[in-house]
Amino acid sequence: MLGAHLFLVGRFGKEQAVAERIGHLHRAGVASITVTNRSPERALAMAELFGGSVVPYDEFLDHLHEADVLIASSGAPHYILDKADMQRVIAKRRNRPMFLIDIAVPRNIDPAVNELDNVFLYDIDDLQKVVESNKKLREAEAAGAEQIIADEVVKMEARMRQRGAAPLIAGLQGQLETIRKQELDKHRAKLAGLTPEQMDAVEALLRGTVNKIAHGPITEMRRLLAEGERAESLEVLRRAFRLSDDEDGVE
Repeated sequence: MLGAHLFLVGRFGKEQAVAERIGHLHRAGVASITVTNRSPERALAMAELFGGSVVPYDEFLDHLHEADVLIASSGAPHYILDKADMQRVIAKRRNRPMFLIDIAVPRNIDPAVNELDNVFLYDIDDLQKVVESNKKLREAEAAGAEQIIADEVVKMEARMRQRGAAPLIAGLQGQLETIRKQELDKHRAKLAGLTPEQMDAVEALLRGTVNKIAHGPITEMRRLLAEGERAESLEVLRRAFRLSDDEDGVE
């Protein structure tokens, strides 16, 4: 619609509502607007809302070829634009496409104009179909968004439950590290003859052994918490390793 010339025929509601609608059209790319109405005063008042021009109602067919888009909302009880009229208009446009939007009840434009090449007529029924299609699309997108949110809530709850394992995991790691140090200190005299490199190797061996021992219980704690099974199963692990929920993590 960029640079399009819009022609408005008829009544379009209250001034504020008209101004808002025309504002949307300007943002969509409408460059100029022409207004006609059986009441010259009403046409002038509407044109002043958005800097449009006015043509007399009985002359609008002579100017219609200048428009790219026509929106008709006249209260006329008969067609104000028929197929013969539109043939003359499209000929003046040298067959450049023209879009007609008929929102009047009863209709302002003869449906037969849709039979002409490069003329595209849309009425309220067509617009309703577009609205319904967009509504269904928005509903599908909303449902997809709700599912994404639900999935993220589940993941967040799982992460929060896993965080609840922190005291138990810290307690287990602290307990095993204490055992490692105690055993190393107990045998340190027997290891006095080792070089620093050999002593480092022994400590690495003990640390690796402790980590492997801790890996299974820690993984199981996280799994149980992620699945919401915090009671009996975790209690078995807690008792097996003599752990508690307090800050120290050890009874």
